[in-house]
Amino acid sequence: MRLGVHMPQKGGFAVNVKRVAEIGCQAIQIFPGNPTGWQMGRLENSEIEKRSALLEEFSISPLVIHSAYLINLATNNQEFLIRSKKLLGETMERACFYGARYVVLHTGNHGGQGVERGLTQIIESIGEGLPDWPDSVKLLLENTAGSGTALGSNFSELGDILKAFPKGKLGVCIDTAHAWAAGYDIGSAPAAEKTLGELDKYVSLEHLHVIHVNDTGVKCGARVDRHAHIGEGNILSEGFGAILNYGWPEDFPFILETPENGTDWDRTNLEKLRSLL
Repeated sequence: MRLGVHMPQKGGFAVNVKRVAEIGCQAIQIFPGNPTGWQMGRLENSEIEKRSALLEEFSISPLVIHSAYLINLATNNQEFLIRSKKLLGETMERACFYGARYVVLHTGNHGGQGVERGLTQIIESIGEGLPDWPDSVKLLLENTAGSGTALGSNFSELGDILKAFPKGKLGVCIDTAHAWAAGYDIGSAPAAEKTLGELDKYVSLEHLHVIHVNDTGVKCGARVDRHAHIGEGNILSEGFGAILNYGWPEDFPFILETPENGTDWDRTNLEKLRSLL
């Protein structure tokens, strides 16, 4: 496996790559632009080449792109849907330019039109864009905490979306804090193995390509998204250890999205994870 962090934008790409490499990161995740905006901004080819060279120099791979939070393929607002599909397409293209392997997407909120209609709309929207997306980049659907009308908190919902497309066209990214909040117990070795079994049943572990490894201060099943530092929340070390040591491929990325990203907490959280290996 390869341990990494979500890299902050502040300070610039080069500065942060060198910083995370110094604390032993082997993979990184970034936003392609403003995570709460509709524009990603321009980037010169020369800058992209410099970024690729830096990642190669420090042996950081894979590069994972997290799409903007605004994208909502399940929305009942047609104007918002059009903008969401456009931004997702642009994100896939930008990921290809960056040489990123994956784009992580929150599945969206149905806004009251119902789970079935929301899932159908997600499938239709992805199906519309998929033929135009670069083959080198795979879209990963991230599970959610299940707050409000958010879709994707149940593994079965993620599985329904994946099954609508040819095998291997899409994948999933599982966030441990989201899974816990949605009611999936991963606090002990037996519980974590049971939850991974549930994921395998509905999604198949071969379609799992990234794990966001985060602790959380909420109770299991609280349906609230609150990330915490490793060991500072309610998911016990035994559970994290079971997930980390499950037997993943050598290049499988675990990405930290813990609070105070870009500070010494990154080093502390990485060290806690390494102690469980």
